[in-house]
Amino acid sequence: MRFLFFTGGWTRGGMETAFLSLMKGLAARGHQPTAIVSGWNDGEVPRQLDEAGIPHHEVPLGRFYIRKPLFTWHTVRHMPAARRQLRAIAADVRPDWVISPDVQTLLLSASILRTRRALFLQSGPERLMRHGLAGRFVDRHLDRVLCCSRFIADCARLTPVDAQKLAIVPNGVPLPAERPFVDRQPVRLGIVGRIVEQKQHGILLAACALLQRRLPGAFRLDIVGTQEGAFAAELDSRIAALGLGEIVRWTGFLADRDRLYGDLDILVAPAIDEPFGLTVPEAGSYGLPVVAARSGAFPELIEDERTGLLFEPGDASGLAHALERLVGDTALRRRLGEAARAHVGARFTIEEMTERFLLATSS
Repeated sequence: MRFLFFTGGWTRGGMETAFLSLMKGLAARGHQPTAIVSGWNDGEVPRQLDEAGIPHHEVPLGRFYIRKPLFTWHTVRHMPAARRQLRAIAADVRPDWVISPDVQTLLLSASILRTRRALFLQSGPERLMRHGLAGRFVDRHLDRVLCCSRFIADCARLTPVDAQKLAIVPNGVPLPAERPFVDRQPVRLGIVGRIVEQKQHGILLAACALLQRRLPGAFRLDIVGTQEGAFAAELDSRIAALGLGEIVRWTGFLADRDRLYGDLDILVAPAIDEPFGLTVPEAGSYGLPVVAARSGAFPELIEDERTGLLFEPGDASGLAHALERLVGDTALRRRLGEAARAHVGARFTIEEMTERFLLATSS
């Protein structure tokens, strides 16, 4: 089959990474994926598509924003050229399916790309899906709604979109070569992702302050993400106030997954209402245990006490207790990490994601 993916792609994030993995999986199975990348991008996603041998086109098809009039103006200004470009791509590719992570893109291209359309939700349903007439209008333009987790599927069931169109397609990650277990001292904790309040860095810092009193000098924390904006500055102030300056390190964004996870012993994921959390199976694939909030999709990715540990969302004391167990018990850290790798290899590979996607789009 021929698939045309709208991949976003103004920069590389979890959604772009998941879509790239899926397109690689489809190509390996003999299908023909083609990507449409945002005309406004930093070059990283097109570079990765080139490396993977995935055909792609950069199209300035934007979105309409209520609070960002300049972005909306750019969308309107470039719309005629974008539509002409899409017509040429459609005539050349002749896709069997168009796949998009957002409703606006599907609706803006619906009159041009007259084929089956799937919305692949990598986050919660947009406002257009959630309410009355708008939700029913969206439903008429969708053939399938693919959801990256049961958590997102449950959110989608609360919209007017026909529940019969829903299918769960969990994201997949590559399974790297197995690496030997390293018993490092101090133990290295890491939190990976965007520096935003939803990721709950503050809860982790509070837990680290508690842990430092119980196990002084036994651990370090890497914050992996871009240190920009007001929230990052707030975190810096909190690190200083809690006396954590000697044990916390900002690494910036790290694209090299081997280096990123090779430098860690435990991944911490305290985020609330995470739609999937690609870093959790990524860490598991490297044999790392994960401590995560019992929220969003994390309970689907982690088997508590077997492949990782779960704590109640927002509970710094509960997080500190879970981390204390792992930091202080090498055997537990090793056992959970080995089980996490086996779990990812059985359920969250690119091959498994591709198979579920093909089942969902074959009916």
